[in-house]
Amino acid sequence: MRIRYVVLIGIVLACTQTLAPRDVLVGSWASGGGWPVQLAANSNGADFSTPCTTAHFPALRLDDSLHFRARGVVTAAGGLVTVHVGDSTTITGRVDGVRVIVGAFTLVPGSFGHPVCNA
Repeated sequence: MRIRYVVLIGIVLACTQTLAPRDVLVGSWASGGGWPVQLAANSNGADFSTPCTTAHFPALRLDDSLHFRARGVVTAAGGLVTVHVGDSTTITGRVDGVRVIVGAFTLVPGSFGHPVCNA
């Protein structure tokens, strides 16, 4: 039984990649509580979602200090929001270990599904 845990931990550590400058952000991160936001990113682009909006961005490439910034477009907007589908928007953030910080949101690995817009 103990060997299984050691092997499992070894696999997890081997599959965990440290991000480096000029890497493209790949993965899924979500807020741990409060206002639910989610970032899903891969080499083809990234989607940043809140309960009432989604915006799509090109691939998020990290700079030398593991920050990213990209210009994108709102792809979904509902409820009482001030943006409309087709509006231009910007995302800025940084990687901090396994967490991703986007604006005031600290996101952890994982996802929460699709939140409901209650506006």
